[in-house]
Amino acid sequence: MKNNLAGNIKRFRKERGLTQEQLADVFDVTVGAVHKWEAGLSTPDLTVLMEMADFFDISMDVLVGYDIRDNRIDVLATRLRRMTDTMDPQGIAEAEKALKKYPNNFRIVYESAYLYRAYSAMFKINMEYARRAVELYEQAIRLISLNNDPNIDETHLYGQLAQTYQIMGDTEKSLEIYKVHNAGYMFNSHIGQLLVEKGKFEEAETYLSYALVIQIGSRINLITSKAMCYGGMGNYDEARAILEMGLKENEFFKRDGIVSYLDRIDCIYLTGLAYVEIKCKNDKKAEDYLKKAKKKAEKFDEAPDYDARNERFVDIKEACMAYDTTGETCIEGIENTIEILKSKELLKIWKSIK
Repeated sequence: MKNNLAGNIKRFRKERGLTQEQLADVFDVTVGAVHKWEAGLSTPDLTVLMEMADFFDISMDVLVGYDIRDNRIDVLATRLRRMTDTMDPQGIAEAEKALKKYPNNFRIVYESAYLYRAYSAMFKINMEYARRAVELYEQAIRLISLNNDPNIDETHLYGQLAQTYQIMGDTEKSLEIYKVHNAGYMFNSHIGQLLVEKGKFEEAETYLSYALVIQIGSRINLITSKAMCYGGMGNYDEARAILEMGLKENEFFKRDGIVSYLDRIDCIYLTGLAYVEIKCKNDKKAEDYLKKAKKKAEKFDEAPDYDARNERFVDIKEACMAYDTTGETCIEGIENTIEILKSKELLKIWKSIK
């Protein structure tokens, strides 16, 4: 077992924007003493440690930062998650026992919070479990500096906390948390949902529209990446299927008679389909797809429009631009896609029709 006290004193001091001299003044010690603390040459006495934890608004465990190498914690945390997934009736008792053994271990606190939140919504709302989940999520937020799981950060924890308040029916508190911690607009759809429930439809529309724009963009990235993955593995039937699905989805989100950014994405999908047909020895189909892509690209490049408001169901007042990195023009996007695919046959057909 080792502690990270020296590094933590330095880190928390810098987070407060304090010099060693200023920290020395706070605790009425010499600058040399602070230097030795941070260099690991000496340790503050217990009274100073307690004052320091209070000054930095953290627990003693966080300040000292003990690194406990105990596989029992991993086993226990895994067991808690498994009990949550199976809704084991003994889950609550097991969580409380774990919390008594490791009250300030981030992973145990987090898994216990997750368990209580899941159990609170099982069959009917259990307010006692939900309130306990809130307590544990708030504690997990305070212990976040002890977390070593890259899939969990403070924003994630606040999202879980907001969901727990939503389970409890406290819409106002849930909305407050979502809005304050809406990094990267990741909670837009949740906020929109709660606003709809409150009858605030105009405000909800803005959040839901932005959420839709983000999800359409993520969907495009997912489809192109999956198609490339299938192509790389030689699974051309699945590559074809997912690209065809992408074209259908784009068609659904287009406004009638309006050329939009989705037409540009169609050209990428069509180029991908041409590649699939080349690999399947269907050169004529490949040529047809490229001709269709070329025609769409030329129409888009005549009057390019990247405003996502041209997408169906997107109703917002301010311009919201969509973009990609395939090329300055749509035609360039096709050519760069062909280059990425490294297909001499596809490039030959493209040159013949261009």
